[in-house]
Amino acid sequence: MSDYQRIVSYLYEYSRGIKGANIGFAKIEKRQNQLRLYFHVKTNDQPLEYKIYFYRFHHGTMEGTLIDTVKRTDTIVEFKNTYPLTMDLNQIEGFLIYHSNDHFFGSEWNEHPITIRSFLPLDQASGQEQTDQPSASFPSESSEENKSPDDTQKKVLIPEEELSEESEEPSERSPEPEQREESKQSEAPQSSLAEYIEALQLEQDAKEQDQENVESSFDWKEYPSLPLPPSYGMSPCIKIQLEDLPLIPDLPDHLQTNGFLLLNYGNYGHLLLAWNKEKKHRYLGVPGIFDNEKSFISKLFGFQEFITVPRQPHKTGNFGYFILPV
Repeated sequence: MSDYQRIVSYLYEYSRGIKGANIGFAKIEKRQNQLRLYFHVKTNDQPLEYKIYFYRFHHGTMEGTLIDTVKRTDTIVEFKNTYPLTMDLNQIEGFLIYHSNDHFFGSEWNEHPITIRSFLPLDQASGQEQTDQPSASFPSESSEENKSPDDTQKKVLIPEEELSEESEEPSERSPEPEQREESKQSEAPQSSLAEYIEALQLEQDAKEQDQENVESSFDWKEYPSLPLPPSYGMSPCIKIQLEDLPLIPDLPDHLQTNGFLLLNYGNYGHLLLAWNKEKKHRYLGVPGIFDNEKSFISKLFGFQEFITVPRQPHKTGNFGYFILPV
């Protein structure tokens, strides 16, 4: 029997104990008495120092085991480290990136919601002061009275033989409680987490390449028209290629390395550029099929709106453009 386990799940931002938006993901891997932890979080809050905890519910208390600390200096926190494993991973019920009860990020692996008012770090419970050395153990128990037989099946546990040791991209994620039964019946060919990681990698690779300074000679009339429904108020609207971006006057340089744009441009082979006379804004559009997960990813990369083409009463499942004012 393989001793390899991997858990991948979304992270949510909590404010004063209330669950908010999905802001990233966490990946935990156990292999040969080693625990490898990776997470990616994007937030606009001020820089803070966070403590990383695994937690479980025990006799009405949400017990936290300190793993490490991390200080955020940018809007994106990306963390990866490996630790000796001294805990039973099957006892863990979730993961916290904790600043205070008023502000933290959390991932719940079972159906038990995070109740931060009952959170108690084990070092505080034992009356000891916190130290710089990470703790990584729960007290052992002879039985797990509070767990149902299905609890260990609610985390994503992947046999070692299904994954290469060097794999960094998650192929599965821990679904939300209301989605678990549905996900057993059908699996998406590519998880949104894997798509998010791929977009980040594309963006990083593009930033590492030298961007040429191209003299602007952009003329809207030289590009094929891409008519939109008149109700959007966008005209002219044209179809452009990735290599045309440096030619567009006053276009932010970072758009040429935008991960979401690069990923989806490869799927459709064009971008949209439009002018809204009423708002006096240009809009850059990335083609795609709308779903909630792709919408979440697009917003992380700045594309806050989606328009259906042709116009539809509902967005989900329909083609259109994720747009960004430029």
